[in-house]
Amino acid sequence: MVEVSEPIRSDEFWFSDGSIVILVENTAFRVHKSILSKHSDVFADLFTVPQPVASTLGNDSADSIEGVPVVHLSDNVADFTEVIRALYEPFHFDKLKPDADLVSLIHFVSGILRVSTKYNIVALREKCIAVLRTKFPSTLADCDMLIQSRYKYAASTIVRAIPLARESNVPEILPWAFYISTNIAHEALLEDTVLSWHDKALCLAGKHHLWEMQKTVTHRFHFDNVGGKPPTCQNPNCLPRLPQMMSWRRTEELRVSPHPLEQFTDWDSLKVCPRCVEYAQMLHEKGREKVWKGLPAMFQLGSWEDIFREQNR
Repeated sequence: MVEVSEPIRSDEFWFSDGSIVILVENTAFRVHKSILSKHSDVFADLFTVPQPVASTLGNDSADSIEGVPVVHLSDNVADFTEVIRALYEPFHFDKLKPDADLVSLIHFVSGILRVSTKYNIVALREKCIAVLRTKFPSTLADCDMLIQSRYKYAASTIVRAIPLARESNVPEILPWAFYISTNIAHEALLEDTVLSWHDKALCLAGKHHLWEMQKTVTHRFHFDNVGGKPPTCQNPNCLPRLPQMMSWRRTEELRVSPHPLEQFTDWDSLKVCPRCVEYAQMLHEKGREKVWKGLPAMFQLGSWEDIFREQNR
Protein backbone atom coordinates (compact mmCIF):
# COMPACT_ATOMS: atom_id res chain seq x y z
CA MET A 1 0.00 0.00 0.00
CA VAL A 2 1.34 3.40 -1.03
CA GLU A 3 1.30 5.98 1.73
CA VAL A 4 0.11 9.45 0.76
CA SER A 5 1.43 12.27 2.91
CA GLU A 6 -1.05 14.75 4.29
CA PRO A 7 -1.07 18.23 2.77
CA ILE A 8 0.73 20.99 4.61
CA ARG A 9 -1.09 24.20 5.39
CA SER A 10 0.53 27.31 3.99
CA ASP A 11 1.98 29.40 6.82
CA GLU A 12 1.44 32.59 4.85
CA PHE A 13 -1.92 31.99 3.21
CA TRP A 14 -4.23 30.11 5.56
CA PHE A 15 -6.99 32.55 6.48
CA SER A 16 -9.52 31.48 9.11
CA ASP A 17 -12.28 33.19 7.14
CA GLY A 18 -11.14 31.77 3.80
CA SER A 19 -13.95 30.30 1.69
CA ILE A 20 -11.94 27.92 -0.49
CA VAL A 21 -8.94 25.65 -0.01
CA ILE A 22 -6.57 25.42 -2.98
CA LEU A 23 -4.37 22.34 -2.96
CA VAL A 24 -1.19 22.69 -5.03
CA GLU A 25 1.31 19.82 -4.96
CA ASN A 26 1.26 19.10 -1.21
CA THR A 27 0.50 22.59 0.05
CA ALA A 28 -2.97 23.82 1.01
CA PHE A 29 -3.95 27.50 0.74
CA ARG A 30 -7.11 28.66 2.48
CA VAL A 31 -8.06 31.82 0.64
CA HIS A 32 -11.13 33.71 -0.54
CA LYS A 33 -13.24 32.80 -3.54
CA SER A 34 -14.31 36.42 -3.95
CA ILE A 35 -10.73 37.67 -4.38
CA LEU A 36 -9.68 34.98 -6.84
CA SER A 37 -12.95 35.17 -8.77
CA LYS A 38 -12.70 38.96 -9.05
CA HIS A 39 -9.36 38.70 -10.83
CA SER A 40 -9.92 35.50 -12.83
CA ASP A 41 -12.92 34.30 -14.78
CA VAL A 42 -11.27 30.88 -14.88
CA PHE A 43 -11.32 30.66 -11.10
CA ALA A 44 -14.86 32.01 -11.02
CA ASP A 45 -15.98 29.12 -13.22
CA LEU A 46 -13.76 26.58 -11.47
CA PHE A 47 -15.24 27.27 -8.07
CA THR A 48 -18.69 26.25 -9.27
CA VAL A 49 -17.50 22.66 -9.96
CA PRO A 50 -16.55 20.34 -7.05
CA GLN A 51 -13.01 19.00 -7.43
CA PRO A 52 -11.89 15.80 -5.66
CA VAL A 53 -8.45 15.67 -4.05
CA ALA A 54 -6.16 12.78 -3.32
CA SER A 55 -5.53 13.56 0.33
CA THR A 56 -6.86 15.71 3.13
CA LEU A 57 -5.85 17.50 6.28
CA GLY A 58 -6.76 15.77 9.51
CA ASN A 59 -10.01 13.80 9.46
CA ASP A 60 -11.86 15.97 6.96
CA SER A 61 -13.65 14.50 4.00
CA ALA A 62 -12.03 14.18 0.59
CA ASP A 63 -13.74 17.29 -0.77
CA SER A 64 -13.57 19.66 2.21
CA ILE A 65 -11.28 20.79 5.02
CA GLU A 66 -12.85 22.27 8.14
CA GLY A 67 -16.07 22.42 6.12
CA VAL A 68 -14.41 24.48 3.38
CA PRO A 69 -14.50 23.05 -0.18
CA VAL A 70 -11.22 21.97 -1.73
CA VAL A 71 -9.98 22.53 -5.27
CA HIS A 72 -6.88 20.73 -6.51
CA LEU A 73 -4.63 22.49 -9.03
CA SER A 74 -1.75 20.98 -10.98
CA ASP A 75 0.63 23.91 -10.73
CA ASN A 76 4.08 24.55 -9.32
CA VAL A 77 3.63 25.49 -5.68
CA ALA A 78 6.31 28.20 -5.77
CA ASP A 79 4.68 29.82 -8.83
CA PHE A 80 1.23 29.64 -7.27
CA THR A 81 2.49 31.12 -4.00
CA GLU A 82 3.86 34.11 -5.90
CA VAL A 83 0.50 34.68 -7.58
CA ILE A 84 -1.41 34.54 -4.30
CA ARG A 85 1.15 36.89 -2.78
CA ALA A 86 0.70 39.34 -5.66
CA LEU A 87 -3.11 39.20 -5.33
CA TYR A 88 -3.11 39.75 -1.57
CA GLU A 89 -0.31 42.34 -1.43
CA PRO A 90 -1.20 45.46 -3.48
CA PHE A 91 2.42 46.67 -3.55
CA HIS A 92 4.02 43.33 -4.32
CA PHE A 93 5.52 44.57 -7.60
CA ASP A 94 7.08 47.53 -5.78
CA LYS A 95 9.54 45.07 -4.28
CA LEU A 96 11.19 44.97 -7.69
CA LYS A 97 13.83 47.72 -7.76
CA PRO A 98 13.58 50.26 -10.61
CA ASP A 99 17.15 49.44 -11.68
CA ALA A 100 16.75 45.66 -11.39
CA ASP A 101 18.70 43.69 -13.98
CA LEU A 102 17.20 41.11 -16.31
CA VAL A 103 18.12 38.20 -14.03
CA SER A 104 16.05 39.73 -11.22
CA LEU A 105 13.20 40.68 -13.56
CA ILE A 106 12.79 37.20 -15.01
CA HIS A 107 13.11 35.54 -11.61
CA PHE A 108 10.44 37.88 -10.22
CA VAL A 109 7.84 37.58 -12.98
CA SER A 110 8.28 34.04 -14.38
CA GLY A 111 6.02 32.19 -11.97
CA ILE A 112 3.43 34.96 -11.82
CA LEU A 113 3.34 35.19 -15.62
CA ARG A 114 2.89 31.46 -16.13
CA VAL A 115 0.06 31.11 -13.61
CA SER A 116 -1.68 34.39 -14.46
CA THR A 117 -1.69 33.37 -18.12
CA LYS A 118 -3.11 29.93 -17.35
CA TYR A 119 -5.94 31.32 -15.20
CA ASN A 120 -6.47 34.55 -17.14
CA ILE A 121 -5.56 36.84 -14.26
CA VAL A 122 -5.38 39.81 -16.58
CA ALA A 123 -4.08 42.48 -14.19
CA LEU A 124 -1.13 40.38 -13.02
CA ARG A 125 -0.30 39.22 -16.54
CA GLU A 126 -0.23 42.81 -17.81
CA LYS A 127 2.02 43.85 -14.93
CA CYS A 128 4.46 41.07 -15.79
CA ILE A 129 4.50 42.06 -19.44
CA ALA A 130 5.08 45.71 -18.50
CA VAL A 131 8.09 44.64 -16.41
CA LEU A 132 9.55 42.58 -19.27
CA ARG A 133 8.91 45.38 -21.72
CA THR A 134 11.57 47.48 -19.95
CA LYS A 135 14.22 45.11 -21.34
CA PHE A 136 12.43 43.88 -24.48
CA PRO A 137 11.25 46.84 -26.58
CA SER A 138 8.42 46.48 -29.08
CA THR A 139 8.87 49.87 -30.78
CA LEU A 140 11.91 51.38 -32.47
CA ALA A 141 11.75 54.41 -30.14
CA ASP A 142 11.94 52.17 -27.07
CA CYS A 143 14.68 50.16 -28.77
CA ASP A 144 16.73 53.34 -29.22
CA MET A 145 16.30 54.29 -25.57
CA LEU A 146 17.49 50.85 -24.49
CA ILE A 147 20.49 50.95 -26.81
CA GLN A 148 21.43 54.39 -25.50
CA SER A 149 21.30 53.06 -21.93
CA ARG A 150 24.08 50.64 -22.91
CA TYR A 151 22.44 47.84 -20.98
CA LYS A 152 24.45 44.60 -21.12
CA TYR A 153 22.58 41.33 -21.52
CA ALA A 154 23.85 38.05 -20.08
CA ALA A 155 23.52 35.17 -22.53
CA SER A 156 22.45 32.76 -19.80
CA THR A 157 19.53 35.05 -18.94
CA ILE A 158 18.39 36.17 -22.37
CA VAL A 159 17.88 32.57 -23.52
CA ARG A 160 15.50 31.98 -20.58
CA ALA A 161 13.23 34.74 -21.88
CA ILE A 162 12.48 32.90 -25.13
CA PRO A 163 10.84 29.74 -23.72
CA LEU A 164 9.08 31.87 -21.08
CA ALA A 165 7.56 34.03 -23.81
CA ARG A 166 6.47 31.00 -25.82
CA GLU A 167 4.82 29.12 -22.95
CA SER A 168 3.12 32.28 -21.61
CA ASN A 169 2.03 33.67 -25.00
CA VAL A 170 4.04 36.90 -24.85
CA PRO A 171 5.44 37.00 -28.41
CA GLU A 172 5.94 40.75 -28.03
CA ILE A 173 9.31 40.17 -26.35
CA LEU A 174 10.55 37.55 -28.81
CA PRO A 175 11.90 39.71 -31.67
CA TRP A 176 14.29 41.60 -29.40
CA ALA A 177 15.14 38.46 -27.41
CA PHE A 178 16.12 36.69 -30.64
CA TYR A 179 17.95 39.79 -31.89
CA ILE A 180 20.14 39.82 -28.78
CA SER A 181 20.58 36.05 -28.85
CA THR A 182 22.16 36.23 -32.31
CA ASN A 183 25.20 37.73 -30.58
CA ILE A 184 25.79 34.56 -28.59
CA ALA A 185 28.79 32.62 -29.89
CA HIS A 186 27.94 29.64 -32.11
CA GLU A 187 29.50 27.11 -29.73
CA ALA A 188 27.71 28.48 -26.67
CA LEU A 189 24.42 28.60 -28.54
CA LEU A 190 24.67 24.98 -29.70
CA GLU A 191 25.59 23.78 -26.20
CA ASP A 192 22.79 25.72 -24.52
CA THR A 193 20.33 23.48 -22.64
CA VAL A 194 17.48 26.02 -22.37
CA LEU A 195 16.64 26.78 -26.00
CA SER A 196 14.94 24.27 -28.26
CA TRP A 197 16.80 23.22 -31.39
CA HIS A 198 14.20 25.09 -33.43
CA ASP A 199 14.97 28.33 -31.59
CA LYS A 200 18.70 27.72 -31.87
CA ALA A 201 18.26 27.40 -35.63
CA LEU A 202 16.30 30.67 -35.69
CA CYS A 203 19.15 32.41 -33.86
CA LEU A 204 21.78 31.09 -36.28
CA ALA A 205 19.74 31.98 -39.35
CA GLY A 206 18.88 35.35 -37.83
CA LYS A 207 22.57 36.15 -37.37
CA HIS A 208 23.05 35.78 -41.14
CA HIS A 209 19.96 37.89 -41.96
CA LEU A 210 20.98 40.70 -39.61
CA TRP A 211 24.51 40.79 -41.01
CA GLU A 212 23.16 41.09 -44.54
CA MET A 213 20.86 43.93 -43.47
CA GLN A 214 23.73 45.73 -41.77
CA LYS A 215 25.90 45.50 -44.89
CA THR A 216 23.27 46.42 -47.45
CA VAL A 217 20.62 48.47 -45.66
CA THR A 218 21.50 50.24 -42.41
CA HIS A 219 25.29 50.72 -42.56
CA ARG A 220 25.85 50.49 -46.27
CA PHE A 221 28.12 53.54 -46.22
CA HIS A 222 30.79 51.37 -44.59
CA PHE A 223 30.82 48.94 -47.48
CA ASP A 224 29.93 50.73 -50.73
CA ASN A 225 29.03 54.15 -52.09
CA VAL A 226 25.52 54.29 -50.63
CA GLY A 227 23.94 54.20 -54.04
CA GLY A 228 25.86 57.23 -55.31
CA LYS A 229 25.98 60.88 -54.28
CA PRO A 230 22.87 62.97 -53.67
CA PRO A 231 22.02 65.28 -56.60
CA THR A 232 22.75 68.31 -54.44
CA CYS A 233 26.40 67.35 -53.85
CA GLN A 234 28.83 69.44 -55.91
CA ASN A 235 32.03 68.13 -54.34
CA PRO A 236 33.89 65.85 -56.77
CA ASN A 237 35.91 64.36 -53.90
CA CYS A 238 32.92 62.90 -52.04
CA LEU A 239 32.25 59.82 -54.19
CA PRO A 240 35.83 58.48 -54.06
CA ARG A 241 35.74 58.79 -50.28
CA LEU A 242 32.78 56.44 -50.01
CA PRO A 243 32.76 53.86 -48.71
CA GLN A 244 34.78 54.45 -45.56
CA MET A 245 36.84 51.28 -45.69
CA MET A 246 36.92 49.04 -42.64
CA SER A 247 39.64 46.66 -41.52
CA TRP A 248 38.96 42.97 -42.08
CA ARG A 249 39.16 42.43 -38.32
CA ARG A 250 36.38 44.94 -37.60
CA THR A 251 34.30 43.50 -40.44
CA GLU A 252 34.63 40.03 -38.96
CA GLU A 253 33.60 41.31 -35.51
CA LEU A 254 30.43 42.76 -37.01
CA ARG A 255 29.69 39.57 -38.90
CA VAL A 256 29.92 37.50 -35.72
CA SER A 257 27.89 39.99 -33.68
CA PRO A 258 25.70 41.97 -36.13
CA HIS A 259 23.89 45.02 -34.81
CA PRO A 260 22.07 46.74 -37.70
CA LEU A 261 19.82 48.70 -35.32
CA GLU A 262 22.79 50.46 -33.75
CA GLN A 263 22.67 54.19 -34.47
CA PHE A 264 25.76 55.44 -36.25
CA THR A 265 26.95 58.80 -34.91
CA ASP A 266 30.50 59.37 -36.16
CA TRP A 267 29.48 61.04 -39.39
CA ASP A 268 32.62 63.19 -39.57
CA SER A 269 34.63 60.01 -40.14
CA LEU A 270 33.07 59.70 -43.62
CA LYS A 271 34.98 62.83 -44.67
CA VAL A 272 32.33 63.96 -47.13
CA CYS A 273 30.38 67.18 -47.54
CA PRO A 274 27.35 68.04 -45.38
CA ARG A 275 24.98 67.17 -48.24
CA CYS A 276 26.40 63.68 -48.52
CA VAL A 277 26.32 63.24 -44.74
CA GLU A 278 22.65 64.25 -44.70
CA TYR A 279 21.94 61.78 -47.50
CA ALA A 280 23.74 58.95 -45.68
CA GLN A 281 21.89 59.78 -42.45
CA MET A 282 18.55 59.62 -44.24
CA LEU A 283 19.34 56.21 -45.73
CA HIS A 284 20.63 55.01 -42.37
CA GLU A 285 17.42 55.93 -40.52
CA LYS A 286 15.16 54.54 -43.23
CA GLY A 287 17.22 51.35 -43.14
CA ARG A 288 16.85 51.01 -39.38
CA GLU A 289 13.08 51.46 -39.71
CA LYS A 290 13.03 48.76 -42.38
CA VAL A 291 15.00 46.35 -40.18
CA TRP A 292 12.74 46.99 -37.19
CA LYS A 293 9.60 46.46 -39.23
CA GLY A 294 10.92 43.20 -40.62
CA LEU A 295 12.51 41.94 -37.39
CA PRO A 296 9.70 39.52 -36.40
CA ALA A 297 9.68 37.91 -39.85
CA MET A 298 13.41 37.19 -39.59
CA PHE A 299 12.57 34.83 -36.75
CA GLN A 300 9.38 33.34 -38.23
CA LEU A 301 7.10 35.45 -36.04
CA GLY A 302 5.09 37.10 -38.79
CA SER A 303 4.67 40.86 -38.46
CA TRP A 304 4.43 43.13 -35.42
CA GLU A 305 0.68 43.26 -36.10
CA ASP A 306 0.53 39.46 -36.05
CA ILE A 307 2.42 39.39 -32.77
CA PHE A 308 0.05 41.75 -30.95
CA ARG A 309 -2.99 40.05 -32.41
CA GLU A 310 -1.75 36.70 -31.12
CA GLN A 311 -0.82 38.08 -27.72
CA ASN A 312 -4.15 39.84 -27.15
CA ARG A 313 -6.50 37.15 -28.43
